[in-house]
Amino acid sequence: MTTRERCESAIRYRKNGANCAQSLLAAFADVMGITEAQAMAMGAGLGGGVRSGNICGAVNAPVMILGCACPEMAGSKAKAAEITKEFQRRFTERFRHLNCRELLAEKELQPTDTALELAVGDHCGLLIVSAAEILCGMIGEK
Repeated sequence: MTTRERCESAIRYRKNGANCAQSLLAAFADVMGITEAQAMAMGAGLGGGVRSGNICGAVNAPVMILGCACPEMAGSKAKAAEITKEFQRRFTERFRHLNCRELLAEKELQPTDTALELAVGDHCGLLIVSAAEILCGMIGEK
């Protein structure tokens, strides 16, 4: 899939009521080798920063996706930390925060070109699109 297709897919899930984590997990279910239903179930409790305002679903779901896309993470804590921190670095470069409560408090999130093209204007939608773009870059999808 292209980056745009991944973003479109994730936003469709979001518009159908999925939380940030579910939207991303379902859009990348093929990368993880799971079904859409499994992805939705896996992410159900992750919304709202694991229901506590902590790590955003647009951050924790991509780390799980990267774990499946980068099998070298399984055998090396150092590699897992490196890949996880790289995603976090890219995400915080755009949004400054990783926690849901802090991200929701941000007043003016700037949309990416893809978000503008897809007419995504809601807060969580912007986070989802950016997370999908970062993920695609990290797993080599164009």
